[in-house]
Amino acid sequence: MHKVAVFDKLFTMLNNKDTIVSQLHLLGLSRDEATLYLELLKEPSTHLRLAHATGINRTKVYRLASELERRSLVTRRTDDRGTFLVATDPATLEVQLISQEQKVQRQREAFTALLPMLTPLQQRGNSHFAVHTYEGEDGFKQMLWHELKAKGENLIFGNGTIEDLVSDRRWAEKHRAMTVQTNYNVREIINPRTKTFPFTLNDDFVKQHYAYRLISPEIVRLQNQVVIYNNTVGLYHWRQEQKVGVEIINEAYANMMRDVFEHFWAIGKEAVDYRG
Repeated sequence: MHKVAVFDKLFTMLNNKDTIVSQLHLLGLSRDEATLYLELLKEPSTHLRLAHATGINRTKVYRLASELERRSLVTRRTDDRGTFLVATDPATLEVQLISQEQKVQRQREAFTALLPMLTPLQQRGNSHFAVHTYEGEDGFKQMLWHELKAKGENLIFGNGTIEDLVSDRRWAEKHRAMTVQTNYNVREIINPRTKTFPFTLNDDFVKQHYAYRLISPEIVRLQNQVVIYNNTVGLYHWRQEQKVGVEIINEAYANMMRDVFEHFWAIGKEAVDYRG
């Protein structure tokens, strides 16, 4: 069967061209670059034919093709009919991925070497006071990532789950796995019936690192989430279609909030193991 027919049949059967373009986009190609690359996988082509086939402006096709050549995803072939662009083996995409992984590894090594030199420069002490604000899910992700620096314990006045803050179950479960790996404990105070159990499939997190108590809303109504760890108090608000977060960094304030938490923890009702 002719190569063009094979690819046409494959795309028709799978009906997933958009999905392939999206996946190529995740690997670093723009959507137009991915469209050109898929077209060239069918058969070699000229810049003009590519422009007609994809609807992409011919001037832009020249620029995109040059970028794909630079990334070794496209080569040129010249014969008696002229010069054609040819897609290289799709396995070349893995080479690009390996290069990115190596770059990230070098960045990680640079970060590891640099952190001990930068940390002493940071202002320390009981009097240091800083406020950082965050917006949207990306801001919440950054705040949650900061929580992984907790030493020993993370104390929470709760009113939801990580999934309420970040609408990505896999990311939330990864965060819980990192909590287990980082080896700190989570204690949470919640109002009854404000959290659905079970909220995670991570048994190691539940059995070894998580405990909670219930407190009546008549004593304290928990409408947002407050998190206390190290010298930081984090506040999450995700109501009224807003996602706004604040980190207050001050040792004295964090210690005061710990005392408040321990007061309510002492009068809270121990919860029955939700797995039972």
